[in-house]
Formats: sequence, C-alpha cells, structure tokens
Amino acid sequence: MRSTSTISVYMALVTTAIATTGPCQIQDYTCNPVMDASGCYNAIILGWDGASKNPADIFKCVDPPELMCSCYGCTDGLDELVNKYHLCPYNGTSTSRLLRRTKINLPKPGSR
Repeated sequence: MRSTSTISVYMALVTTAIATTGPCQIQDYTCNPVMDASGCYNAIILGWDGASKNPADIFKCVDPPELMCSCYGCTDGLDELVNKYHLCPYNGTSTSRLLRRTKINLPKPGSR
C-alpha cells in the first residue's frame, strides 16, 4: 500500500511540474538571447538594489521582447515569475497593468 501512495505523490509532482513549465527551444539556439540576458532578469527576479520592481520589465531584457514568451521555461526562476504574474503572452506593454489580469476560474475536474 505504501508504494501506491508513493507513486501517487510522485505522479502529482510530475504533473505539476509539467503543467507549470514554460517553453524552451534550446536545441536550435533560439533561446540563447534569453539565456544570455539572465543578469538582467535575475536582478528583477531577485529584487536587487536598483533593479525594477515591475516583473513585466523582464521583457526589456531581450530584443525582440516577444522572445521571452518563447523561452521562459529555460530557467526555473524566470519560469516561476512568468507563471506567477501571467506575463505571457506578451502584449507589447511593460506596465503593472499586466499584474492585474483577471484570474480565470476553470471548472474542477469531473464537474460539468
């Protein structure tokens, strides 16, 4: 019985990780500019002195900014930030309005 609960816990963790992991196109070097900009967005993520306090300013770290939404899954901290504040898809702005998006209430599994 213990092995069944262990498998259940493991599957729940794997499912959660898959559901929250963003895209990362590392095979064809598409995401190299995002990876190279880690100093810029890590300052925002970690709240370093002098860094922007607006999470949406991560888009200022790469050119074109839309690339961030294709590659935010390449690093854990960036993935967490983008998912926490629902920053993708990129809509061409970098203001705190992105932080006030309406939360979507999805139906619970099994309820229709």
